[in-house]
Amino acid sequence: MSATPVRQHAPAQKTRKKFELRRSTRKLTLAVHVVTSVGWVGLSLAMAVLAVMGYTTDDAAVAKGVYYAMYVFDDTAVTVFSVVASLSGILLSCGTKWGLLLHWWIIAKWVITLFMTIFAWFVIHPIVMQASENTAKAGGSPPQPGWPADFLLWSVPVLFVLLTVAAVVSVYKPWGRTARGTRTSPRAARA
Repeated sequence: MSATPVRQHAPAQKTRKKFELRRSTRKLTLAVHVVTSVGWVGLSLAMAVLAVMGYTTDDAAVAKGVYYAMYVFDDTAVTVFSVVASLSGILLSCGTKWGLLLHWWIIAKWVITLFMTIFAWFVIHPIVMQASENTAKAGGSPPQPGWPADFLLWSVPVLFVLLTVAAVVSVYKPWGRTARGTRTSPRAARA
């Protein structure tokens, strides 16, 4: 009599439950993301207009007001809107079917947002402060914002364009899935 091998059943694998936002939380997060993202685009347009005004004016009082307004926007609203837009975008991508690293358009938005936030905090903000201090010291005519005015004239409009590109990318969702996204798609799981 031969002994039949006893089949051992493999232990049931635990299925990892994917983090998913509930419908009401997803809608709230989406609303917050859209409002803060659009607000950030609007603020960057206002900053670009102010940068052009500060560069082109011959009136010291106007230059002082323009760079002070840029400082106030940058120190308050731009900071809050950029952080909230970034965090809500990450939460949305992680908590919905889109996933953080599954689609090229999300990665493109993430890279643009990360670059914008770092560049705004560590480059633009100190230069706006310098332009504001320079015009405050000038006292009379002509305004003397110096090199910060030159830098802000070209850099702030570029930031506006980048934010606009990120908004357009979110609407069109181009470029398809990443390699990771292709591997984890439901169609790939069935094959």
